Amino acid sequence: MKRPVATNATRVLDERGVRYDVLTFAASEFTAEEACEKLSLPPEEVFKTLVAKGDRTGPLAAVVPTPVRLSLKKLARASGNRTVALVSAPEMERLTGYVKGGCSPFGMRRSLPLFVHETAPGLARLVCSAGQRGVQVALGGADFLRASGATPADLAEE
Repeated sequence: MKRPVATNATRVLDERGVRYDVLTFAASEFTAEEACEKLSLPPEEVFKTLVAKGDRTGPLAAVVPTPVRLSLKKLARASGNRTVALVSAPEMERLTGYVKGGCSPFGMRRSLPLFVHETAPGLARLVCSAGQRGVQVALGGADFLRASGATPADLAEE
């Protein structure tokens, strides 16, 4: 089936035989909140990809639902680091090959250790960036885990 948009992320999902839908919207703010609003999706289903650097492991990524504030302490613990800090937008772009507002957990320039919020496996639908601003992929939580190799963890700040 021909997809309306092809990105590195959708090519990876196709190669891995994962079923997904492509959702598009006219992006202006480049935020997960904007995606929720313009696609009329619940914030708990729309995930954002954040790139960080650990003191022991180096670059890694975390995928969390829109309303969740990432706990860097919990990400450090889950990833085997003492400390973790988010990277700047230019560094994220250099590491992943994606632009701010279009960073996908699939098809990054470099394969980074990936951690996902613990709710992901049980979701019927998980929506994340397809690697372009205004383009999202929707797939099941179990399919997300299988395709991404992400480690589920409690990543929410309390």
